[in-house]
Parts: sequence; structure tokens; C-alpha cells
Amino acid sequence: MNAIGARFEAAFERARSYDRPLLVIALILFALGILFSMAASPAATARIRIEEAFYFAARQAAYAGLGVIVMLTAAALEPRALRRAASFIVVFALPLCALAAWIGPEVKGAQRWFDFGFLSLQPSEILKPALVVVWAWMLSESMKQPRFPGRAVSLVLYGLAAAALLAQPDIGQTALLALVLGAMLILSGVALRWLAAGAAAAAGSAWAIYRFYPHARERIDAFFNPAGEQGYQVSRALDAIGAGGVFGRGPGEGVIKRALPDAHADFVFAVAAEEFGLLASLGLIGLFGALAFRGLSRASRLNDAFEQLAAAGLVSLLVVQAGIHIAVNLSLLPAKGMTLPFISFGGSSMTGSALALGFCLSLLRDRPGAFLFRGRTRP
Repeated sequence: MNAIGARFEAAFERARSYDRPLLVIALILFALGILFSMAASPAATARIRIEEAFYFAARQAAYAGLGVIVMLTAAALEPRALRRAASFIVVFALPLCALAAWIGPEVKGAQRWFDFGFLSLQPSEILKPALVVVWAWMLSESMKQPRFPGRAVSLVLYGLAAAALLAQPDIGQTALLALVLGAMLILSGVALRWLAAGAAAAAGSAWAIYRFYPHARERIDAFFNPAGEQGYQVSRALDAIGAGGVFGRGPGEGVIKRALPDAHADFVFAVAAEEFGLLASLGLIGLFGALAFRGLSRASRLNDAFEQLAAAGLVSLLVVQAGIHIAVNLSLLPAKGMTLPFISFGGSSMTGSALALGFCLSLLRDRPGAFLFRGRTRP
């Protein structure tokens, strides 16, 4: 009994060391994911002829419960164990991404999932946060030892991940990882000439994708010509956002969401805007802004280069993904099929987002000697 009591006491003390504002933001996002799924679920189930109106909402609640467990488990890891766990996930998930492109079921022209009947797995969602941690490890080692090829290893890992994702194809995730790696390279002190070379490579890659991926070309053309058939989803999303006004139509009162494919996933922000209005939409954006501010400000005070890069990269991963999702719903970017972290329906998306935030909580815990200083000013 004494041993069990000691373990509970140690777990309680560890929980007290978590960053409370980040933890509160996370719990609010989990709750909003369930709430907005309840708003989108009836329309989504009606479109695919599922009798249970709140089928997606019930499953989203279960995914949120799993996400909380994943987040707290990841948050309990020490930095060294976190590196090992992330490395194992990369070794496991990267081949699965390539395998999904080969044998996975085709859904809307893409092969990104493994279907096990009672659940489906999208390995790229689990790969992303682990890859960010491994990149941070490699880049921090290159900062400590200039001869260590950390940047080269990071670029090779990105190339392997991009090849697997483009084979699926999943252009949105490929671009997201490129943006996060670019930010981490800047933070690690990469020379400007390499940034210029990276920008040129990104421009060349964008042209090649437009040239050789018909699906991407159609979406980009629809972005510049939204009146066509390909721009239907984004046009309906804009209609839904406009119909919500300042205060929204009210929970369950949305109408345009019934004409929105993937209302519970890729366009959940538009559904939330129609039913809960502009104020709720701004509140959701503000939550991700608070996540960025709190996470990056804490990361900037960490002593260790690896912990700094990893925390900043993980926060950037979540916030940039949220920004892309919202921008697509507002017709500021071509449609990409990007989920909104913690909010969009999906077990893989929820697990990946929870894993990223759990890793952040682990790195940003109050530990002796972890931070250069505790507040805004040095003592």
C-alpha cells in the first residue's frame, strides 16, 4: 500500500508541474471538439444515411477521452524518454505512411488510411509530432557540435516523409511539415543562403505539384475561379460563415451545413460559425492564439536547445495546421483537406494533436534548472 501511495503522490506532484494555462486551453479545445461535433453530426449523418443523428458526436467524445489519456501519458515523459518515444514512433509510422499509399483503401482519390473495420488509422497524424521532436534533437545536436550532420539528417527525414505523403497523395500535410521544419531551421540558426535555397526548392516543388497532380491543380484552379463546380465546398462554407452573423443561428439551427460535404471534419469551422456566430469563431481563433503565445513564450525561456526547438516546433505544428484549416474555410487558401486540431472529427487527428500537446506539456513542465528565468524579467 505504501508503494501505491508513493506512486500516486509522485503522479500528483508531476501533474502540479504541468503548465496550467496550456492544460486549461487543451481541456477547452477537447470540450469544443465535442460541442462542435454535436452541431455538425446530424447533417453529416444525414448525408451518408446513418440513422443515429449524433453518431459522429458520440465517437468524437470517445476520441476526446482517448486524447486526454494520450496527452497526459506523453506529458509524464522526461525529455530523454520523450526522444526515445518519438524516435520509435518515426521508425514505426514512416513505413506505415508509405504502406498506406500502396495498400490502403482509396477514399476520395487518396490512400492515407488503414481500415480495421471498427476503426481507421491515418499514420501521418501520429508521425507529425514525433518527427518534429526528432528534428529538434538532430538540429540541437548540430548547434552543439557544428560537425554533426543534424540539419542534413532532418532534411533527409523530411524528404522520406514527403515522398510517402505525396504518394498517397497528401499535399497539405507535406506543406505543413515543410513550414514547421523551415521555422525550426531558422530557430537553429541556419544561414540565409540555405533559406533562400529552400524557398527556391519550395517554389519549384509547388510548380511540379501543380503540373503533375491533377487533383491539386483542380483545387488551385477552383481557388482562383470559385464559381465553378470545384469551388462548391468553399462557397458553401463562406455562405455558412456569413449566415451565422455575430451571434449565430443557435445550436442545431444551422441550415447551410446540410449542403457541406465533410461538415464534421474539413469544414467544421464553417459549421461552428453558422451556429455560434462571429464571436464564437473569434474565440476559437483566440484560443489557438493563446496556445501559440503561451507555448512559444515558455519555450523561449527554456535552457536546453533541444527542448526549445521541440516545444516551439510542436506549438507551431498545431497552430499552423489550425491556421490552414481556418484559412481554407475563409477561402484564403485552396482547399487542402486539413483538419482543425482537437475540433475536427477523427480518431487519428485527435490522437496526433493530443500527442503533440502532451509532448509540449512534458517539455514545458516546471523542473529544476529547466528555465533561464521564470517571468518576463530576470530576477
